[in-house]
Amino acid sequence: MMRVLCILNPIAGGGKTVERVTAVIHTTFRESDITYEIVTTQKKGDGTALSRNAVREGYAIVVAIGGDGTVNEVATGLVNTPAVLGIIPMGSGNGLARGLRIPLNYRHACRLILHGQSKKIDVGQVSDRYFFATSGIGFDAHVGKVYNEKGHSRGMLPYFQFAFTEFFKYTPQEVFLTCNGKTFRYTPFVLTVANGEQYGGGAIIAPGAVPDDGLFDVSIIPQTHALQVLQHLPKLFAGTINSFPHFTSHRTNSLTITRPAPAPAHIDGESFMAGEVLEYTLLPHALQIRVYEGFLKRS
Repeated sequence: MMRVLCILNPIAGGGKTVERVTAVIHTTFRESDITYEIVTTQKKGDGTALSRNAVREGYAIVVAIGGDGTVNEVATGLVNTPAVLGIIPMGSGNGLARGLRIPLNYRHACRLILHGQSKKIDVGQVSDRYFFATSGIGFDAHVGKVYNEKGHSRGMLPYFQFAFTEFFKYTPQEVFLTCNGKTFRYTPFVLTVANGEQYGGGAIIAPGAVPDDGLFDVSIIPQTHALQVLQHLPKLFAGTINSFPHFTSHRTNSLTITRPAPAPAHIDGESFMAGEVLEYTLLPHALQIRVYEGFLKRS
C-alpha cells in the first residue's frame, strides 16, 4: 500500500483555508487505496526536515501544501531520492505549480497526486541552496528582501505595493555573467536563472523554459527608465517579456555571476543575502514530481 506524507504550512495563504484543504485531503484520500498522514510546519526549515525524515521512513510521495517557500523546503529534502513530490498549492504565487500545470483547485490537485504520473525534473543549485522554478538577482530579489523585513501581511497585493515604492529607490549593480565559455557585462534591472517559465502569480519571466531539458534559461531585463518598465509590464503576464527592448537571454547548464558587493538574491521567490560571486549549477532530473500524464516529455 502506498504511503503518503502531507506537509502543511498552516499560515500559507493567510491561514484562512487550512480547514478547507484538510477536509478535501481527507475526503479524497480516504476513497483511495493509500495510507496518509498530515503534519504541519512550525518554523522555517521544518519542511525540509520533515521531508528528509519521510524519505528515511520510506514514504512514496511527500506532498507540499503551501506556497512557493513551502514547496521549496519540502522539495529540497527530496532531491536525488526515490520519493516523489506532490503539490497542493495554497500560496499567492504558486510559481512551480503553475509552471507544471498543477491545479490550484484543492480537490483536483489531490486527484493528480493519486492518479498523475511521476516525472523527473531538473534542479538548480546556488550557494548550497536548491531552487526548482526560478532564482536570480536584481529588483525582484531586492523587493523580496524588503517584503520579508517589512511585510506584516502576505500575498501579491502587499508585494506589488512594496515593488511600487521601491522601484524609484532601486539602483542596479553592474555584473559579469560567465556561461558557455564567454563573459558578458550587464547592468540588469532583473537577471533571472529559470528552470521553468514562471515566477508565480502568472508572471512568465522565461517564455518557453522547460524544467526537464538539462538547461537553465537566463532572462535579463536591462536597466531602463520607469515609463518603459510600466509600458512593457503587461508583457510579463502575456508571456512576451522576451520582446522587451534589449531583453537578453542565454541557455546554459551552469553560470557564474560576479558583482561588486554582496546583495540580495532569491530562490523560488525567497530572498536571501548572497556574496559577490554566485555559482549556478543544474542537476539534471534530480527531483521526481507528480504531474499530468504526458505533460513532461523528456523524463
